[in-house]
Amino acid sequence: RIMNKYQRFLFTAVFAVCSLAAFAQFGVGVRDNRFIYGDFTFLKHWEVSLEQSVFSEKPAYQYLRAYAGYKGEWKNLSYKGQAYFGAAYNGSYKSYGAKIGVNYRVVPRFYVKAILNPHHDSGYGYETCFLAGCGVVLTDNIDVIAAYTTIPEYRMSEKRLRGGFDFHVGKLSVIPEASIAVSGSSRAKTLRTVIGFRYDF
Repeated sequence: RIMNKYQRFLFTAVFAVCSLAAFAQFGVGVRDNRFIYGDFTFLKHWEVSLEQSVFSEKPAYQYLRAYAGYKGEWKNLSYKGQAYFGAAYNGSYKSYGAKIGVNYRVVPRFYVKAILNPHHDSGYGYETCFLAGCGVVLTDNIDVIAAYTTIPEYRMSEKRLRGGFDFHVGKLSVIPEASIAVSGSSRAKTLRTVIGFRYDF
């Protein structure tokens, strides 16, 4: 019954998103290997998105999250704020929170970025998470990026270093990164390869 409820919600959300496709900018992508998403931007600023997990688990253990927010630019600064809510299909856990991010171009080939992420998980409680990073523009199509973050890649907040490349050509962006824990249990101290992908229509 719970599974059917989330299936109906997903179908309704996808139908609504497809109905509005002609009136907004549309993008699709993959986050950290584990999540696929689609988003719409209305009037260049207002954004809604839907994210679905692709865990190696049974369908009942998959996770669905919805976002809504606002983004914009001012001189060399870009900013974005989002609120979100998500839940596992079987109702075993829920999470909600917000992400407030800024990206500032210091000079043409160097920028810094920061994200504040107040986050609550029904199983792990509340954490104030964040990301602080920078990027160096090598060419028109390649950036080198690095960051320190405590934002969960799955559910748990971990202190991790991430670094890699941002390859972008036209409306396509591919971001392969290495992610390694710098504290916590020995089980968490693993090197992960994470890949982000995005295409804007």
